[in-house]
Amino acid sequence: MLKKIPFRRIRWPGWVVLIIIGFSFVYGMAQLVDAIRFDPESEGTSPQAIDFKTETVNTNTYTMAIKTPVMEDSHINKPLNGWIEKEKEDFLKRVKENKKELGEGYRGHLIIQADSRKSTQNTYSIIFHSYQLVNDVRGKEHVKTFTLDMSEKKFVKLPDIMTTNDEMLQTIRTRLQPQSNAKLQEAIKDPASWNWTLNGKALTLYFNDIEEAGPTRVEIPIHAILPYLDDKIADDLGVAVASTGLGEKYVALTFDDGPDPHVTPRILNVLKEHDVQATFFMLGSQAEKYPAVAKSVAEAGHEIGNHTDHHKDLTKIGREQMVQEVMVSRQKIISATKVVPDILRPPYGAINSDVETIANDNGTSLVLWSVDSLDWENKNAAAINRVVQKEIAPGAIILLHDVHSTTADALPTLLTTLEKEGYRFLTVSQLQSKLAAETASPFYGNMKKG
Repeated sequence: MLKKIPFRRIRWPGWVVLIIIGFSFVYGMAQLVDAIRFDPESEGTSPQAIDFKTETVNTNTYTMAIKTPVMEDSHINKPLNGWIEKEKEDFLKRVKENKKELGEGYRGHLIIQADSRKSTQNTYSIIFHSYQLVNDVRGKEHVKTFTLDMSEKKFVKLPDIMTTNDEMLQTIRTRLQPQSNAKLQEAIKDPASWNWTLNGKALTLYFNDIEEAGPTRVEIPIHAILPYLDDKIADDLGVAVASTGLGEKYVALTFDDGPDPHVTPRILNVLKEHDVQATFFMLGSQAEKYPAVAKSVAEAGHEIGNHTDHHKDLTKIGREQMVQEVMVSRQKIISATKVVPDILRPPYGAINSDVETIANDNGTSLVLWSVDSLDWENKNAAAINRVVQKEIAPGAIILLHDVHSTTADALPTLLTTLEKEGYRFLTVSQLQSKLAAETASPFYGNMKKG
C-alpha cells in the first residue's frame, strides 16, 4: 500500500522541492514523448466514439506514460487493452531483469502514444507507437495498428478489404526496392499480420524489427493497389480513376534513369520506326554526363521529364537535399536539352507532402505509373512483354528504363503487339490532356481492373 504523505509536517521549502520534482517529471515525460518519431497524419481526426485517456506512473526505477483509447463497446476495448497490457508486462519484465542497473536517478521508460485516422466514412485506424528504454543505448520502438469498422463494430484485417494474392504482393515488392532486405521480404509474406492504414492517397505499411533505427514505414500509392481493393472500399475512399472514351486505347510509354549512350539511341531508333512519341524521365547526372544523347532525345520530339539528380529516395532525405536533387537536375537537363522539364517522377515513386510542395512550388506535375514492366528486375525481353501485356489498359502509363539493353530488345515486339491490339501512343502530358486529368496531384494513369 502507498503511505500517505504527512503534508502538514512539510514546511514551505519542502513544498518547493515537491513542486520542482513534479514539474520535472511532467516536463521530462513531455520531452521524451516529443522525441519519439510519431507523425500522425494531418487529416487524421478522431471519431466522436473514440476518446483517449492518459495514464502516468512514476517510481524510483521506471516511468510510464500511456495514452489509451476508450470506447463505449467493451468488445472493442478488449483487444486494444490486451495489447497495451502485453506491452506493459514486457516492459516490467525488462525492468525486473535490469533492476541492478536501475534506480538512483537512472530509470526505465515506457511511452505509448495513440492516435486515430479516418479511412472511410465508417472506418478508422487506431495507431499505437510504443517506445521502451531500459538499460539501452537506443530505445525499442514499434508500431501496432488496429482498423475498426465503426458501423459493424468489428476489427478489419487487410485481406478483408482487398485481394492479397501473389500478384498483389509483387506490386508491393516493386515499391520496396530502395528498402528491400531479407527481413522485409519475409515480413510481407503474410498480409494478415501487417500493420497498416489506408486513405484516399495511399496504403501505409509499418514493419517492426527491420531496422535498428525504428519501424520501417512504406507508402504504396493508392492507384498501385486499386485493382486489388474491394469495390465498395474504393468507392468509399473516393478514389478518382480517369478513363478514356469508348474505343480510345491511348497509353503513354515512359523511360527512366537515362540517358544512356548505348541503350537510349537503340530505343530512339525503335520509336522512330513505329512513329511513337514517348516521355523520358532523365537523371540530371546522366544528362550532364551524356549531353549529346540527352539532346538527341529532345530533338526527336520526345517529352523530357525530371527524375532527380542522383536517384535518391526523396522521402528519406532532408528538405534542403530534396530541393537540391530536383532543382540541380532540372538545370542540368535544361543545359543538355534546351528543354524545361515541367513533369517530375520521384525515384521509386516515393512521395510525401514535401515532395508535393516542391513540385507545386515549381509548377511541376508529379507523374508516376500504372504499369510496371519490371524490366529493372527481369532483364528478359520476353518477360517484359508478358508483364506489360498482362497489365495494360487504356489510359495506362507504362514504366520502362532506357538503361537496360533487354528493354531495347523487348521494345519492337511490345510496340508491334500493342499496335495490333489497337493501342495508340502519347506522351504523358498528351495523355493527361486526353484523360482530362488534374495535374496538381500525382498522376498515375489507368490500371487494369480485376
